[in-house]
Amino acid sequence: MRELLQKYANTFSLELERMSLSENEQRSVNHPIVFLFLGDLVTEALKSIITINEEKWQNSSGVLYFHAYQSATITNSNVLSFQLPGDGLDRKEQRKDLYKAFYHNENQLIKLNQTFRKLSMKIAEYGKVYSSLKKVNLCVITAIDDPANILIQECTLLLKSILQESFRLVEVDLYGLMKEKQDGDTFALSTSLGISFFKELDSYQREDFTFEKELQLTEDHLRLMVSHPPSPLFDLVYLLSDKNENGLISTDSMKQNYEIISNLNLLKNRKMITDYHEKMDSYNHQDFKRGMKGNTREPVYASAGFAKVNRPNKAIALNAASLFFQEMLTALKATSSEPREKVLSLFGLSETSFQKYYHECLPPVDQLENMTGLMGTTNSYQAVKRMSLKEAEDHLYEGGTERFFTVNFEEPIREYLLGLDLRSTIHRFLYENVINHEQYGLFAAYVWTSDSIDAESSVMKEIAKMQRDTKQDRLEAEARLEQLYQQTVDSGDFKKSYFPFADKKNLSSFVHYFFDSVYGLKYELLRYEVKLAILKQYQEVLAEKHLYIRTKMELFDQVESCLKQAAAESLHDSDEELDQNIADYYAEMISQITAKLKEKYGDSFFSDERFFGNLLSLLENGPVSLLKRLLYVCNREVLTAEEFHRSFEDELLERANVKTHYENRDILSKEDLFKQLYQRLKDHASIHIEVLNYTQGHRYEEKYFFGDFYSKFMSYALEKEHEIRQCKVGCAHEKKSSGIEKLAIMGGFQLKDLMYYRNGEKYYEAYTKNGYVFHHQPMETNSIS
Repeated sequence: MRELLQKYANTFSLELERMSLSENEQRSVNHPIVFLFLGDLVTEALKSIITINEEKWQNSSGVLYFHAYQSATITNSNVLSFQLPGDGLDRKEQRKDLYKAFYHNENQLIKLNQTFRKLSMKIAEYGKVYSSLKKVNLCVITAIDDPANILIQECTLLLKSILQESFRLVEVDLYGLMKEKQDGDTFALSTSLGISFFKELDSYQREDFTFEKELQLTEDHLRLMVSHPPSPLFDLVYLLSDKNENGLISTDSMKQNYEIISNLNLLKNRKMITDYHEKMDSYNHQDFKRGMKGNTREPVYASAGFAKVNRPNKAIALNAASLFFQEMLTALKATSSEPREKVLSLFGLSETSFQKYYHECLPPVDQLENMTGLMGTTNSYQAVKRMSLKEAEDHLYEGGTERFFTVNFEEPIREYLLGLDLRSTIHRFLYENVINHEQYGLFAAYVWTSDSIDAESSVMKEIAKMQRDTKQDRLEAEARLEQLYQQTVDSGDFKKSYFPFADKKNLSSFVHYFFDSVYGLKYELLRYEVKLAILKQYQEVLAEKHLYIRTKMELFDQVESCLKQAAAESLHDSDEELDQNIADYYAEMISQITAKLKEKYGDSFFSDERFFGNLLSLLENGPVSLLKRLLYVCNREVLTAEEFHRSFEDELLERANVKTHYENRDILSKEDLFKQLYQRLKDHASIHIEVLNYTQGHRYEEKYFFGDFYSKFMSYALEKEHEIRQCKVGCAHEKKSSGIEKLAIMGGFQLKDLMYYRNGEKYYEAYTKNGYVFHHQPMETNSIS
């Protein structure tokens, strides 16, 4: 269920982005982009950048990825891969041995050529998603301490030469990922590997760097030259570390680096907006290169910083689902609030229903009149007037009345009760009148069949009460019957005549009185017996059904618990400023949406087939089925509501003030909010490299916002930046409503300016003195002074 919830939250976040970007071509790249990942240490970067590009670029389906790996890679329709030599390499000479193995295996080199050509053909196949095929951007990504990067010039230039056969211009940038956090036993060696790559990189980036090797191989082992004229290998090199310029390392710094790579490629290759404004100030790649190069002839490098303030869409989606489920539970619980008489009638337990049962199984009470014809031989009132009713019955009928009542009343009823099976009838009442009824449903059935002391309008409690009352009525009737039998005939409440010739009339009056009172009471006792038998069956069947329903209701508890936990966890590591008051604010939103749905579809809309329909059948497939339906309904009816599509600024401001009143001084004004957002973007967009500022001769910066240029916050942010006027500032206009991003790019430093280089060179020298070989040829002439 947790996977379902995460997928639901991710989908909502993506859909919100897609909805806001559906007419926004600014999130499309203009020219084809190929990402070349080199080494095992960038496998996670490969996965993440694919995901980020798919989320943010509208034509990401046409982006291709190549991974040159040693031990493991990933499988994806847009990923091509090639395995480099890796097994059995000497730890002391692994870079050099890898380089030799690459050149000595012609079959592998042929395979690499074939894979690169396949990649080139796929670009042509995907060409329709781009607006121009004149240029290809080759983005090379490697970890600086990965041994595989000793082959970076070979892999880059071979792929570039093959791409140049199909495209006029191939522009190559490098992104070097640096890990400075010391969290393992191999830190010193890893740093030495990184320094060795830096020394090679500086030689690659010199103006006089050249390359000429027979790397293009055909299937017939024919060799073709791959050459590079005197010029830097890479058009631009970005170095991105897990440590920022302030010397701080954050847990998500690498994830930010992946976002930086994606955004830099978008910034460089995006389609230009037609409605241009000077404050948008689009990125110009050549201008940035010239700006960071300055007057130096030495190789210079760039880095970047990235910050974003996004509406917490995933947390909002999870809390919305949990809150909507609570609304449903509240509505379901309300269905059980019915008067006692109404509930009993739904289950067929009203007095009218019992009368139908009596009519079906009891002989008509009028048949008691037939007993008056059972008169014995003695017919004198005077003979019985001093007797008790019991004595008079024995005297007059000699057991005939009891036999008659037994045969005509008791035995038929006993036989009826022996065959009485109300299971199907009770099931019909339960399902048709309650469970499958849109006004009541499963929760009402659960409450009404519960014998819990807390259950309101419980049928089980009413059945128990009726059983007690019926048994008490039976005891009282039996006591009255006993009293009647002990009563003398002459004291009976019937008309008597004291005239001399009234004996026969008095006897007739007594007989009617006797059968009406005594056997009428015995008839009533049979009714009690029938009622108790019916109640017993109801009690047994409903208790059994309650256990079944309870197992289904427990699934509600599982779903509720899972929803609450996911909603709480989504806020656990949340940003105190951006994620505040989500539960309170969206509780109001969900309440408003539920009220609108109730107005549109009726009070019992949760039971409508459009929503949850028959919950029992839904729960037959377990809690996942219920959760799936909930998330489906949320996606269709809740998250599409206007309450979830306010502008980023308005939603954030309203949510920040949801607990306040207008007279409250703690209300956050829009300007205060803008100040917070601006400062947050400024603080978090620090450059992802630590440079010794006092040695860096030249520092060139540019800053770009990604967001709605016409929004009030963007106007505020651009005004603030133009007031400072420290560097070029622009806005990459996007019609997005879920947040704002800021990309800061900085260049002009040399490798010797890096703290990483200054701290790491001693490890490199120590390993070199101890027999480690990091290069395929001596580096004396190319070392960094």
